[in-house]
Amino acid sequence: MRTFPIIIVLFLLISLSAFGQHNAGNMGKILMIASNPSVSAQTGWPIGVWYAELAHPYWVFSEAGYTVEIASPDGGEIKFDGFSDPEDASQYAAFDYISLGFKKDPAKVALTKNTLKLSEVKPEDYKAVFVCGGQGPMYTFIDNKDLHQFFTNFYLTGKPTAAICHGTCILLKTKLPNGKFLVEGKRWTGFAASEEQYADNFVGKKIQPFRIEDEARKMPNSRFEVGTPFSAYAVKDGNLITGQQQNSGAAAAELVVKALEKDRARYPTYVLVHGAWADESAWGFVRNQLALHANVVVVNLPAHGIDLTAASKVHLSDYVQTVVQAVQAQKGKVILVGHSMAGMVVSQVAEKIPAKIQKLVYVSAFLPKNGDDLLSLGKKDKPSVVADHLAYNADYSEASIQKDQIVPGVCADCPPFMQEILVKYHKAEPTKPLGEKVILTAQNYGKIPKYYISTTQDQAVPYSLQQIMIKAHGGIKKVYEMNTSHLPFVVQPQVFLDILTKIP
Repeated sequence: MRTFPIIIVLFLLISLSAFGQHNAGNMGKILMIASNPSVSAQTGWPIGVWYAELAHPYWVFSEAGYTVEIASPDGGEIKFDGFSDPEDASQYAAFDYISLGFKKDPAKVALTKNTLKLSEVKPEDYKAVFVCGGQGPMYTFIDNKDLHQFFTNFYLTGKPTAAICHGTCILLKTKLPNGKFLVEGKRWTGFAASEEQYADNFVGKKIQPFRIEDEARKMPNSRFEVGTPFSAYAVKDGNLITGQQQNSGAAAAELVVKALEKDRARYPTYVLVHGAWADESAWGFVRNQLALHANVVVVNLPAHGIDLTAASKVHLSDYVQTVVQAVQAQKGKVILVGHSMAGMVVSQVAEKIPAKIQKLVYVSAFLPKNGDDLLSLGKKDKPSVVADHLAYNADYSEASIQKDQIVPGVCADCPPFMQEILVKYHKAEPTKPLGEKVILTAQNYGKIPKYYISTTQDQAVPYSLQQIMIKAHGGIKKVYEMNTSHLPFVVQPQVFLDILTKIP
């Protein structure tokens, strides 16, 4: 009897320390741009970015599932304006517990100690840009032509492009290729003149060298607007998003997140389906990187991972319906990827909803024809390491791989920590789906382009069996080979992604 393998990767064990909550980074990356340290010619104070204008949007983006990276024109360490520090002696921002939490988190502090240099950033790797304010931008951003050009170029892609508070000073000079100001005829906001007056009164001196609102109202076809002083106020006009001041950071970030939801249509959508003895975390080594330029949906099949469905009650149709629901929830067509046992699942899904499937990608997977089941396919070749070392429960409704054979059978070339995870989180596999047949027709399943990523060192679905199935199937447009075990996306994640994303 042949069944088959997998992996349970606890993504938090391999993700960056900056990812503070489950699923952070799964949606792609957002770039936040902050001022480098400077000194105010007006006050003599050291100046930089305002805490709330970095910490609050960062929180919104992270909670929405995005990875956040921070850049500055010069790169390196950034500093925070004194009044914005929740622990500053002035107590001006003592209420700001989000910024306080950011300040106390070593991982977040590390990000501010080593920001990316803006000129070295690849803008195509980000789904949105967010320019922070503070007192620094009025000196470090206002005449920075490279930053202005970066902002314009990103804006012209149509992706969400945002700036808040004094960071909006760049919009006083940022122009489009036709020579017109980017904000001409657009609704936008920034630090209000009334708020500048309040700040000046508070410290007893003029703080800023100019006022954004005053200059904005001199611009051609100006539509600059403000809300109630120091209230949360943000404006969206097309893909330009602006926020009024430090209390508007979260509001502007929320507009960015909403815009990103609508912006999903510009990206291909991948639906990834794990194999046997695995769960959705199997894709942890590649999911976030794939999400840089795509929408990524991972499916957790019934009775796998933390799903508590009894294995004895699961049928192939349950797997299929779970994936169908995930696919139907996406706008437009999807690229459906099945690993290992999931080759059976994605094939049947494609038969049921062919209009939703752009192409099928099989990854070291069982490749059926009409009327096939997994167990029968497995008998077309010599037994694998996995098939030869299975243990069953009393009624044969569940099967496990013998503990000492999990690593050699599934991922002998995995790093040691992954091998430990494979053994530690191994969970019995429902057996009913393995013997249930798929029904595939030429008019539905047959019309969908199909590709196969083969693994030459596979001991779970042996390379020889893969070859047999590919030849017998006759419908694979192209086969790609990787010199790995059964888990190519773990062993060689970048190579795997290069192949997956270049499939025509």
